[in-house]
Amino acid sequence: MKTTTKISIFTLFISQCGTSLAAETRATKVELNDLERITVTANRKESLDTDLAMSVHSIGKEELAIDNGQHVAESLNSLSGVFIDQLSGGQGHKASIRMPINTSGYYLYLQDNIPLQSPAFFNHNALWWSSFNSNVSRMEVLKGAGTALYGSGAVAATINILSADVAEQAETSMDLMLDEDKYSKIQLNHSNTISDEQGFTLAGSYLNNEGWREHTGSKRAEVTFRHELEISSNEHLVTSFVISDLEQEMAASLSEDLYKTDKTHSGLSEEVLASDPLRKTAYMRLSAQWDKTDGNYFYSVIPYYRSRTNDYTATWNQNMPKVESEVKTFGLLALASFEHHDGSETIIGTDIEFTEGRQLSYQPLDFTTSGWGADTFTKGEKFYDDTTKYLGLSPYIQHTRTLSDNLDLTLGARYDYAQYEFDNNLSLYGDIGHGHLSLENRDDDFTHLSPKASLNYHLGDDSSLYLRYANSFRLPTASSLYHLTTKDDGNAKAVDPEVSNTFELGYKVNLEKVNFDFAVYYMDVDDGIVQAYNDAGQRYLTNASRVIHQGFEAAMLWQISEKFNLSTAYTQAKHEFDQHDEYSGNEMAMAPDYIVNVRLRYQPSLLLRFISMLEVQSIGKYWLDDASSRDDEGNDRIYQGYTIINLKARYQVSKKLALHARLLNLSDKEYAQEASYRYGKTTYSPGAPRTVYFGLNYQW
Repeated sequence: MKTTTKISIFTLFISQCGTSLAAETRATKVELNDLERITVTANRKESLDTDLAMSVHSIGKEELAIDNGQHVAESLNSLSGVFIDQLSGGQGHKASIRMPINTSGYYLYLQDNIPLQSPAFFNHNALWWSSFNSNVSRMEVLKGAGTALYGSGAVAATINILSADVAEQAETSMDLMLDEDKYSKIQLNHSNTISDEQGFTLAGSYLNNEGWREHTGSKRAEVTFRHELEISSNEHLVTSFVISDLEQEMAASLSEDLYKTDKTHSGLSEEVLASDPLRKTAYMRLSAQWDKTDGNYFYSVIPYYRSRTNDYTATWNQNMPKVESEVKTFGLLALASFEHHDGSETIIGTDIEFTEGRQLSYQPLDFTTSGWGADTFTKGEKFYDDTTKYLGLSPYIQHTRTLSDNLDLTLGARYDYAQYEFDNNLSLYGDIGHGHLSLENRDDDFTHLSPKASLNYHLGDDSSLYLRYANSFRLPTASSLYHLTTKDDGNAKAVDPEVSNTFELGYKVNLEKVNFDFAVYYMDVDDGIVQAYNDAGQRYLTNASRVIHQGFEAAMLWQISEKFNLSTAYTQAKHEFDQHDEYSGNEMAMAPDYIVNVRLRYQPSLLLRFISMLEVQSIGKYWLDDASSRDDEGNDRIYQGYTIINLKARYQVSKKLALHARLLNLSDKEYAQEASYRYGKTTYSPGAPRTVYFGLNYQW
């Protein structure tokens, strides 16, 4: 879209707005000192942050409005210890929360307390299946191992995307966002009451992004529906439906020479580009949440159905195989809590999930790889074609009691049973070429008991000190169990579950002008699932004996004055192999030694409906490989990290119209968003250049 067209759109909407701005100034003033202290992720009901013996942070509606991000990373990265790495400017992501930057299943992704995916078919991009682009009011991150309510994957963090409630009166809004010439997104939202007892919200969005690099464009459509019914004064039913469709071009990281000469390059050869490698994923989720309060008893039941497809070209492999998958899930989350006469509380519940997943990988074109591990692939060859059924049963209990006037004790335990039933659709077994191993049909099952314990000491009404221990685990996925290489033993499990222990000490204080929290943690992962490579260059997964993650996180919100507000989020960590066949004592690759986010907000007294933000995001240095290797000149293969600056602003022109703008990478800094050393060469994923986004929000 040309710039003149964009200007005319803004002119049209501004001309339709009222001129009585002064009378509305106080009513629409954005409060800089709003603090998100209430969270729901820990126990599936509202809790004050100082009542929770854990590090849990929230991003509220006002902050989301200022960010107005085209990706969840733009808001989540403002939290201490959180770094979401947006991939190639598209909708995908990696995460680094108390972990190196990785694609492994150390994180549990939720929407409205419901898992976005099955642990048996974990996908590191799962947040693109949330309704972030159409209906979101809050985002919460519980760092470290989850509570007894959460099982496999809640090792390093649990991220919960929370939808907005139905409005109390009829409300319709449209949000339009554009960048200089490559990006556009439109959101529509209508919320209304049907009667005194019920109402609904219907929202949708469409995003089109050409991408600043070659072959990184994406298109995404999303529709959400939410219906709320007040059955009685103490009984509530919420029904939700989410459907989305994404098509995204795929690119690869760049060689060192390409990174220096042409950062816009796709990283793909002309032969591969001729096949137009794409990722296509469709997602659907239908759920209902029934909550009832009966005196000292609270009940919550959430049945859900979830379906998704995910088809893509694996551009990170030299032969660029096609991968297609379809996963369907029926699940139930049931919980009951009881407040006893002595003030203590007990929560009991169970999670049930049945999932069936079909996975297929094949060669789309004749191709001969070059360099290390060179091989010739023939069009139509299948690398795997199978169906896996997964059953998960997880009862849990959690009890909280007061030991003294200021001291609370929480004890919890969760038992997880997981069963896999593998059905191989290939007619051949054993070595099928190219380092792939085809397995016969088989069943596998896993069990794990996760104990939890914490102490929370209230230093006053607005401060607390806590000590926490939590055991957690990570199930092997169907792919890691059954998509093996010839180096693996096909008669045994490819990997065993990871088991993690987290120890955490934290402090929280909320004063009139300053809010501060601090957490120091130690997390070990026994039998950690890590990537390794065989002599032919194929990737496989193996259990490292022991990995240690330790560090501290600090966050502060300071109301400097009525005009200025400063928030800082800082984490410093060390991630190393404690016991490993090859890497004992080495720091893990892609593990930044620090992550910093600083946000300075400004709201002038003469223009109360205008708010601006200066943001600094900084990532520390890290090793490019687990071997901590050196180049030919004897220099450590270390990426030095980067620091970028962003500007964001929002102006409430009237009660109906708001304008917003973002200037990302203010200094137009050239930097690598990610760097690694693999297959004997260093590759880089370039960060986006200076980009301007601007748009409007109109309500009626």
